[in-house]
Amino acid sequence: MTINELNERISAEFAAIQTIENQASEESRDLNEQEIVSVEKHTETADGLIDERDELDRRVKARARQDELRKRFEGTAPKARVEHVRESVLDDPKRGFASLGEFAGSVFMAEKGGAFIDERLILGAAATGMSQGVGADGGFLVPAEFSQSIWDGLNTGADSLLARTDNYTVAGESLSFPANAETSRANGSRYGGVRGYWMAEADQMTASQPKVRQMKLEPQELAVLVYGTDKLLKHAAAADRYIRMASSDEIQFCVGDAIVNGDGVGKPLGILASGCKVEVAKSSSQAAATFNQINVADMWARLHARNRSDAVWLINQDVEPQLSLMNTEVTNVAGTENVGGYNAKLYNADANTLMGRPVVPVEYCQTLGTAGDVILWSPSGYATGTRGGVDSAMSIHLRFDYNETAFRFIFEVDGQTWLQSALTPFKGSNTLTSVVTVAVRA
Repeated sequence: MTINELNERISAEFAAIQTIENQASEESRDLNEQEIVSVEKHTETADGLIDERDELDRRVKARARQDELRKRFEGTAPKARVEHVRESVLDDPKRGFASLGEFAGSVFMAEKGGAFIDERLILGAAATGMSQGVGADGGFLVPAEFSQSIWDGLNTGADSLLARTDNYTVAGESLSFPANAETSRANGSRYGGVRGYWMAEADQMTASQPKVRQMKLEPQELAVLVYGTDKLLKHAAAADRYIRMASSDEIQFCVGDAIVNGDGVGKPLGILASGCKVEVAKSSSQAAATFNQINVADMWARLHARNRSDAVWLINQDVEPQLSLMNTEVTNVAGTENVGGYNAKLYNADANTLMGRPVVPVEYCQTLGTAGDVILWSPSGYATGTRGGVDSAMSIHLRFDYNETAFRFIFEVDGQTWLQSALTPFKGSNTLTSVVTVAVRA
């Protein structure tokens, strides 16, 4: 739509408002409820059209100024230097846009057609081997730096589980590791068969050999589709914040949920489905839907000592009151009557730690009393593979009839625990691991 056409539509909206007000004035009355709604609707439409006209006018003037400068420059500089300027724009990961919101605004104007299509959109299409007709197909690519900002957003916040894991970049289709195959810490079983011997003078050494297994990370696609209304895309700052927040938060949520609950089918194998998970029993006569200090002690005892330095307690928020009320009951000699109690001091409310390790409330844990409501987990014991950052593109026609533009974000990730099963300790019979839960308390 051209500026003249927009001006005509704006005039028509104000004329409609004037007609309504004139009729009320002629009848010597105030506007009725229906007329007030109608005036508000015409005013809102006019306001939107004015914003659209002003933005189009600004871009037309900017384009004219660019053409003028280009003509002046081309008249005084060799052709090779002009080409170099073009290449510099293509080398810019932002493709000349100041923000994702400004890019979205240019896409919005391109969708309207007519007077102006931002040259930076066409340059971006040409840079990837796409035709200049790509605009009509709605296939503009989001500039690389703005895609990277979505990726960076996945590593923020206390509940970003991906950022805590042992992460690897996968360049090809998959990445295989020669992983430790041990299931026991007994002599002759460490690292699947390595054993050391104390030697007397001149004794012959005894050979041993480790056993390894192949652990494969094959990133799976996670797709997020974010819609932005045309009205939103006209306001660069709002569009920038909305698109970044909506896409990065949703990707982060889906990845976090998969790390905890994934079944390994087309997604990561979550810690609750891992063969190394240990589930401790509830305490004797424990009430339903509770989590107590005995559960804490039992879980801590099953976490391998090597995994304690980076361990975290993942909890459902329903569990938090249980932490604050944690104490040890004192009974009489016969054990038939509670005569007092004391705070076990396992939970530090100020530091939000349990047994000295951080407590992280996440939405992915089960509700209180269900297995998986509290998970003691060592993130370094969980390997993730990601293929690059976030791949982004957009379409102006997918939701054309709703006045919405679709932004598509694809992130590829896989993950699984380093251990296949819990470890039998060198001394003792209780297995040890990097993932511990407590059984149902119903």
